[in-house]
Amino acid sequence: MNMNLRRYRLWLIAAILLICLYSVARMAAGSAAMLAMWPALETLHAPVQWWQSAELWLTDQQDLHQKYLSVEKKFQQQAALIQEASSLREENRQLRKILEISTMPGYRWHAAKVRGRSPDMMSQRLILQVDDVSIDDVIVSSEGLVGVVDSTSNNHATVRTIFDASLAVPVTIPGTTLAAISRGQGESLSVEFVPLKQAPQTGQILYTSGAGGLFPPGIAVARIINIQPIPGQLFVRIEAEPVAHWQRDNWLAVASQLHDTP
Repeated sequence: MNMNLRRYRLWLIAAILLICLYSVARMAAGSAAMLAMWPALETLHAPVQWWQSAELWLTDQQDLHQKYLSVEKKFQQQAALIQEASSLREENRQLRKILEISTMPGYRWHAAKVRGRSPDMMSQRLILQVDDVSIDDVIVSSEGLVGVVDSTSNNHATVRTIFDASLAVPVTIPGTTLAAISRGQGESLSVEFVPLKQAPQTGQILYTSGAGGLFPPGIAVARIINIQPIPGQLFVRIEAEPVAHWQRDNWLAVASQLHDTP
């Protein structure tokens, strides 16, 4: 009974509203009756206006979201192009440096692409994609000495870097009589057999001396970062860091010695 009464009241209210709307529609615009009914009409029309505003807001939000996604996609594409262009410029710089190194006589120089890096901190070996190389060929970056070829297989070569303790590099400082050995310590280099009287200064660069005939002379090897006298001995303990940062280079140079060159 209560449900039927509620339905009857709703139908009655709806009918009254329809009658009111019909009556208003027949009224002349600007009449006193129309003006008197205007607040009620505004109240009735408010939900419609709210719904229309909500639809417009949702439509605007969707349009803005689509525009945002479009702009973000273009930004990502431009960022990728900029990064690619930057990488190409860096590779071109490295290749130009390699071409400058290749003027060094007595060696056949060619470029090699870096394909992998060993996670072993005590050797930090590299894998190069390169043809026609031999064991003990010297590897150089655009900045300095990297190491030597340790093994070759299927157009690839494994490089033993100067961080490896098994690789001893004869070094000197140009213009001096210093003759020392640089040896890998995993993450740094030690410089051995440096007399106390010939101790260099922190920040000086050591270069390959050419002694032993394996490494071309005049290639930058290491920068001295720490010097400590050894109590009771005539030598000093020297710690150095590589000049070359081959961890970020994509191209390296290979120097194959020309044995028939006098």
